[in-house]
Amino acid sequence: MSEDSPRVIAVVGARASVIKTRVFGNLCSGLEHYRRVPSWRKKRYLRFFERRYSRPKEFLSVARVTLSLDEVNRIVSSLDLGLAIVDDKLFNSISIEPKIRESDPKPKYMDNLFTIADNLANYFRILLKNNPKKFREELRRFEK
Repeated sequence: MSEDSPRVIAVVGARASVIKTRVFGNLCSGLEHYRRVPSWRKKRYLRFFERRYSRPKEFLSVARVTLSLDEVNRIVSSLDLGLAIVDDKLFNSISIEPKIRESDPKPKYMDNLFTIADNLANYFRILLKNNPKKFREELRRFEK
């Protein structure tokens, strides 16, 4: 989930057997968490985010961006989940079980999924804030 308003939520998931692989880890190596990118690089990082994201995207079972908690619950309930890891701010609003908070201890190999989800949410939040028309276009293209 993005920190600033408007609230944009990214749902990202993959099988544990996929995200544990070295191949997936290597593909994610070009992704930095948006908050850790220095301010002087943020604009460039966003411009090339889609290229960096396209490599690990093929390994994901689900990658959706939405503005609605109801839509998040609908998406997650339609999946065959082993475990849902939920942003702390959304934890009580998500109805799926089993779930744990993002801040709870978990295996290190899951960090790439958090980075992807947080970056997607930030990318689309900034688009929505700065250019709503482009946000709608990108969202349509992203969901195909």
